[in-house]
Amino acid sequence: MNTFNHIAMNCGNIAAQEAFYTKHFGFKRSRTFHRGEPGEFFMLKLGSMRLELFPTDSSKTAEAKGGEQLVGFKHLAFDVPKLEPVIAALKADGIECDPIIELPHLAPGFRIVFFRDPEGHILELMEGYVDEE
Repeated sequence: MNTFNHIAMNCGNIAAQEAFYTKHFGFKRSRTFHRGEPGEFFMLKLGSMRLELFPTDSSKTAEAKGGEQLVGFKHLAFDVPKLEPVIAALKADGIECDPIIELPHLAPGFRIVFFRDPEGHILELMEGYVDEE
């Protein structure tokens, strides 16, 4: 194996999730499976990263929220050039973000912020992240 392909998520409102990831991160739909049929699902792509979104029975998940699990999914993280403009755009859409965490001891200018997508999945924005040498 040599590349990561995608992360799959079940969605109570697949259209709202697609709209969120398209608007705030620039994902574009790259493939639709079972087009026009019950259970249609699709792949979103941003660079080499893909999210596969599946519909789930929203009548059974009205109270369900995504998020960190004891074992399994924790969060998705995205690099951004500057945190504040992205945070402002999220807030304009009613998405609340946690306070910015400054991490200069790990890398100069490294800062992060956490928030949740419309279905409760934890997301992280990273400014200034670099790998260790």
